[in-house]
Amino acid sequence: MFKTRSGFTIVELLIVIVVIAILAAITIVAYNGIQDRAEASKTASAIQAYKKALMLYKTDNGVYPTTGAFCLGDQYPDPTFTGGSGAQCRYSTSPINDTGGAAARNTLKPYLGGTLPMPSTKLLHAGSTEFVGAHFYGSSYGYKLDGKPVVTIEYYVKSDTCPVGPVYAMTPPNFASPAVAQSQALSDGSRCFLLLSDY
Repeated sequence: MFKTRSGFTIVELLIVIVVIAILAAITIVAYNGIQDRAEASKTASAIQAYKKALMLYKTDNGVYPTTGAFCLGDQYPDPTFTGGSGAQCRYSTSPINDTGGAAARNTLKPYLGGTLPMPSTKLLHAGSTEFVGAHFYGSSYGYKLDGKPVVTIEYYVKSDTCPVGPVYAMTPPNFASPAVAQSQALSDGSRCFLLLSDY
């Protein structure tokens, strides 16, 4: 009597491996999309809170907390940028350090429920330049919208639109209407200039 041995052929095994690989790829893409949306939502929530806090502060005091610049949030990693040193929210020839502007940030705490919301610290890119988080530019920067003085919240989000606006095309110091979906397209997101009246 001959017995037939059952099992999988190589073709069947390859088909199973391919199906598993496709399912794994779909899962990874979906997971990354969920992470990106969560980071964008975190930034949007923080920026909305800072926008309201800055406007309330200006209403109560007649001026913004500083005429200079400071990071929005105080939990930037050290180092923040590739090849950089220290915790920063802007990496350029004139960086904004996380430690700078502490007094200005602290004056906003009462308008923020005693805490400082933290935007996403995920690095975004425009070529070899890296962007992260958010920062405030005060009146000393001389920004204007349609000829009228403004201050600016600059923030970065992994999305093709800026979730908190209105934002304007990247033309500092002189911005012009109309508002746009994003101030500048980055390799993997958007750079956003949110302008607040300073008159």
